[in-house]
Amino acid sequence: MGSILKRGAAGAMVLSLVLAGAANASSLRQAANAKTTAAGANVDWPKFGNTSDNTRYSPLTQVDSTNVGKLGLAWTAQQGNKLIAWETDPVVVNGVMYFTTNSDQVRAVNAATGKLLWQYTPVVDFYHAIAGGGGGVPTNRGVEVANGKVYLLTFDNQLIALQASTGEKLWRSQVADPNMGYSETSPATFWNGLLFVGSAESDAGLRGFVAAYDANTGKQVWRFYTVPDAGQGWMPKIGQHGGGDVWMPSVVDNKTGILYFGTGNPSPDLNNSQRPGCNPWVNATVALDAKTGKFIWAHTEVCNDTWDYDSHQPPMIFDVTINGKTVHAVGHGNKSGLYFVYDAATGKVLAKSPYLGNYTVPHLKPTAAGVVVCPGAVGGIEYSPPAYSPLTQFAYEPGLDTCALFKLAPQSETDAHNRGAGDFGGLSLPHGGVSGWMAAVNTKTGAIAWKTPVSKPMIGGALATAGNLVFSGSDNGNFYAFDATTGKILWKANVGLGFGAAPISYSVNGTQYIAIATGGAAVAILTGANVGGTLAVFKLNGAPVTKSKFPNLGGNTFSGGVTAKLTTKGLTQINPWTYVDTKHHGVTFKVVAAATSDNNGFNFDGYYNGKANFVVPVGWTVSWIFTNKAALPHSAALTTSTKLPPALALVGGAPVETPLATAGIGPGKEQYVSYNAVSTGAFDMVCLVPGHLQAGMWVKYTVSATATMPRIDVTK
Repeated sequence: MGSILKRGAAGAMVLSLVLAGAANASSLRQAANAKTTAAGANVDWPKFGNTSDNTRYSPLTQVDSTNVGKLGLAWTAQQGNKLIAWETDPVVVNGVMYFTTNSDQVRAVNAATGKLLWQYTPVVDFYHAIAGGGGGVPTNRGVEVANGKVYLLTFDNQLIALQASTGEKLWRSQVADPNMGYSETSPATFWNGLLFVGSAESDAGLRGFVAAYDANTGKQVWRFYTVPDAGQGWMPKIGQHGGGDVWMPSVVDNKTGILYFGTGNPSPDLNNSQRPGCNPWVNATVALDAKTGKFIWAHTEVCNDTWDYDSHQPPMIFDVTINGKTVHAVGHGNKSGLYFVYDAATGKVLAKSPYLGNYTVPHLKPTAAGVVVCPGAVGGIEYSPPAYSPLTQFAYEPGLDTCALFKLAPQSETDAHNRGAGDFGGLSLPHGGVSGWMAAVNTKTGAIAWKTPVSKPMIGGALATAGNLVFSGSDNGNFYAFDATTGKILWKANVGLGFGAAPISYSVNGTQYIAIATGGAAVAILTGANVGGTLAVFKLNGAPVTKSKFPNLGGNTFSGGVTAKLTTKGLTQINPWTYVDTKHHGVTFKVVAAATSDNNGFNFDGYYNGKANFVVPVGWTVSWIFTNKAALPHSAALTTSTKLPPALALVGGAPVETPLATAGIGPGKEQYVSYNAVSTGAFDMVCLVPGHLQAGMWVKYTVSATATMPRIDVTK
């Protein structure tokens, strides 16, 4: 990652140098520097993980274990109506905070007050990629700021450079083709004039990659694929499969020029019948030469994965003392709950934790009948960026305990997979309850130094500070401060929303701030988090924290691409409601509430009480243009039956429904949904506005293994 941006004053330049070396300094020097920087000058958080080592460690000490109970609100900012779940990780450069919304909008604000300085809104297609678990669920985890520029990656794979002072667009490049199913959800990493970009295809049967781009021009310098092409190496010839996606930012070691990143699972996720053995380099930590992309070493952390156990966390670089010797190391976690410490030069495993969460033994492979395994596909350790403190030499991992029922799909269905559609090879269904924890791993030995349970999952990430504190949030809305040495909970405040992002800390004019985006992760529907979109910034003696300041903008619902507009332009109309793109296996249904006056307006396209059946071929991309012609509000959602209360059908872990489906939309309004029909099954399309399902507003909906074209079957 890039060098720290330096401020004009000589004292601030010294601060920048202090920050650049913070993660690897000795404990005593770190503490001394922290007290100096806390006195009055500005201390930024200039990169995703603060320093180039990605340790998410702040040297600030104004907020510490003795006074953290006095934290209150400094200011808040809203993401925007209907933009629910928020995973952005802000950065602060020269006292300006830069963050993104989940619709890829970039905002620059005064980091002390929240005053908007500028914003940039790109034109983005949310309807082809399936990142986040299905159907264009919009996700953006922030920007990279370097050399006076802001670098943005969009959901449809644009790499855009903006002028940091004004937000003016300087150039754009196309990283990958969104029509294939690729997407970008995390910021690039800057180092030595290069930008490093990963891939997020979310189990779509595509080849994961890392690519380097010239930071001045946007021209690609090199590209490294993490998995071979179809029929090559361990990749099956039958079906179009892939994997090894690079979800989170990579990290570059300034000492050696080595690039480190984590990779996702192979696909098909749950079916390994055609990819036995240890599949390199998926579920792995990988090291490349940053200048050339040449492979150096890799270590697979789950072999052979059939549970969607990505190694998608961002790695951290730190020095650790082992047997009295200082070793330059890389730390990295896997969703199964393991944390690894590697020799940074060779990849030798120096230490390995036990499973941090609930891990069932024997660890059964998925079957057609289904097996229950812990952790589930959501993982014991999610994408959540961990933190590392040089004072304790602990790695801090937030996590969750959750199990799942894993069921294999028919082999014929897996073999017929089309590249770009979800490539799960079966289903992963939540099983039992969920809870959370914060764990500290001793990087010298891999032992669990402490583990503190909390009632709900912890997803989003951690912050460690020189004030002997670790911060993170859980899905019941609690924002916690833990004692970094013992794990004792020293403070918590309930903000009313779940968490999908990690905290940061910075200071402006001598005041230390703790900032975090609240609103839940994209998997909030599986963990029960209250979702929304509020950026909360705390300081000592700030205003009281109340739930009322954090409005819930949508309940436990979300759907993909809620801010963009779908069109049928360029598609072939095959009946009054159905438009297809046969080349790319796409169908768009015009779903009209109260298209006729039948049943007093309670109908879809003139049919109700199951008198129509929307049929979709498995593997196709499906879009709805939902319109309401009635005076009453209406919505549309897929459910597993018409029984009350309606159970939402989860496709790739996410529900398929119009935004704010319980409230619905009024007359003349229009909403859009897009997803990938990854598995066969019989469902129902219903209106979720209370009382409307009972009144007959439902039709049948079938994802078929035999249908070759979408259609609507009608019974009188």
